[in-house]
Amino acid sequence: YHSIRLKAAGGPGVVSTFYLSNNGGLYDKTKTHPWVELDFEIMGNTAGIWTNMFTDIAVEHNAWITVPFDVTSAVHEYGFELSDNFIAFKVDGIAYRTVDIRNHQDVRAAIWSSSLQEFISVWGKSASDPGEGIMEFRNAMGVLNGNRFPAVAEYIL
Repeated sequence: YHSIRLKAAGGPGVVSTFYLSNNGGLYDKTKTHPWVELDFEIMGNTAGIWTNMFTDIAVEHNAWITVPFDVTSAVHEYGFELSDNFIAFKVDGIAYRTVDIRNHQDVRAAIWSSSLQEFISVWGKSASDPGEGIMEFRNAMGVLNGNRFPAVAEYIL
């Protein structure tokens, strides 16, 4: 079980993340190398949390989860339960999303080999940043312009 306790940074254009990756935590923008990544990407302006599983060469298996609280007002636990057959995305011990991984041998191999490392980040996007990624994610994220700074997340390891 991989988990962290965190209070997300608030405001539009800000994302607080907790993720597992077997490629050093880097997104391969060239999309030439396979990797496995599991993400919680917590938006600072909604109760929405973008969950994602990267397989193969940047193949995304994403879904929104919605929690019944303000992600920026208190610390909550975000965790990945990993098994031979599924991954559960959990918040405060409750599975909000479960993914069947029986047909994803790369994900299963990453779990079996213990090659997944934990990463955290806080990042943002301004109106002048180039549009990258899935439109649904970009639209939900918003932009930093007009946000109040500093934007602070709290991580408890």
